[in-house]
Amino acid sequence: MPLMPMLALRYLAWLLALRVLFGVLVQVMGLPNSMATAVILAAAPMADIGYQAARRTTRAFALGDWSLIWGMCLGIFAGIQIILPAIILAPMRAVLADPAGLQQTLLVLVATGGMMALFLWIGARTSARRRS
Repeated sequence: MPLMPMLALRYLAWLLALRVLFGVLVQVMGLPNSMATAVILAAAPMADIGYQAARRTTRAFALGDWSLIWGMCLGIFAGIQIILPAIILAPMRAVLADPAGLQQTLLVLVATGGMMALFLWIGARTSARRRS
């Protein structure tokens, strides 16, 4: 199994870099900033994570190995996008205290988790295809 800290750091770097770059594009070019965009920006790096994990492994991964990688990256996303803002920003705490806001936050988290699994699978399949 590849080193989890290396994969975690790689995902964190991708997540922050894409978010900052897109934030600049929103301000400069006026691109729309929607929840769907946030989901895609969080899930797209998983293709690279899946590729790197499959490429650097010494054995075939079981479903548990892939779910460990997926859970680690989903936890990083939740920490950066939900938990950290809730600790720092009072408006985010208010959103999470409201049932409708909490429902929307959980919906985004579930959608992100699904898209992350899809992109992780795409990255792993890309690595397998390049090996043969």
